[in-house]
Amino acid sequence: MRLVAFSWVALGVVVGAAALAGGCGGGGGDGPDARTYGEQCIPGGTFDINGRAAVLGVLNVHVNASGLVETDTTAELLIAMDIAQDGTSVVVSAQACTLQIPDVPISGQDQPIHFEVQTSTINSVGNITGDATLSSPNQNCADFRTDELVLVMGAILDETQLATAPLPTADQDGNFDFCAPSADTSCALAIGTNCACDQESDGQAGATLLASNVPAVDLDEVYVTLRARFSLSGQVYSSDKVLGEVDASIEQGILGCHLASGDACSAAETRAVKTLNPVITQQPGNPSLFRAVRVPEGTTCAEIIDMRDELFPR
Repeated sequence: MRLVAFSWVALGVVVGAAALAGGCGGGGGDGPDARTYGEQCIPGGTFDINGRAAVLGVLNVHVNASGLVETDTTAELLIAMDIAQDGTSVVVSAQACTLQIPDVPISGQDQPIHFEVQTSTINSVGNITGDATLSSPNQNCADFRTDELVLVMGAILDETQLATAPLPTADQDGNFDFCAPSADTSCALAIGTNCACDQESDGQAGATLLASNVPAVDLDEVYVTLRARFSLSGQVYSSDKVLGEVDASIEQGILGCHLASGDACSAAETRAVKTLNPVITQQPGNPSLFRAVRVPEGTTCAEIIDMRDELFPR
């Protein structure tokens, strides 16, 4: 899994099933490459995965904040995913429910740096659609693989370069490229590409994250552009369960911030926040894992969040 420049924003998305580690392997579950994901896949049954699933991913990451902090931790991604299967071809439509950013402990400071993606921010993002494949149309332990899905917040990027276009970020003077007609234009109405826009229509460019315990700058909000990319690779254990690994990257651009005193951050304060952005990478030898379980058609993100501990016992 690739997780780069996860500047402190973090998609509650992208996931905390218990430590699953392994699955059934390449279509049959008994080959040399078979994995177990903490449970044994039993070949011989059949499946139909059409419908809606709740997907919880646990991102096992290493945090390096400018060399000041280095620690291993986890982040969670919770999504609702509609699956339309036609033989071995699958179309998935994913909606982020929560995206959790791991806290960053600071030496000499009692409380870690904390950034929170608000429910209003998550709810303002539409579904993202992509393709997936199965190694068998109906035999248990079939391989399941999605293409890379890309989620963007606080910016409009060129659709042909959605995964690679640079995210808008503030320069040394606090300026950044914003979409027409103005920096506070809602992303739904903004004009242009590779520019920042107001994700939640709250009057601030970018996506608004709650912030606390940031050293040297007493913040309550940070304004960012954010891109999360993820793909799933696993096995179908049954019509109601898919387990596997999640390959993801999260990156963020800092546009500005807001002080707890009520004032907007100066360019110097924004630069200070940018320097605290940690680099998040996958823990070597400790894959990030997902668990997908069937939920009734029409189940909302709010209902999935309420049922989290029931769907994914800790």
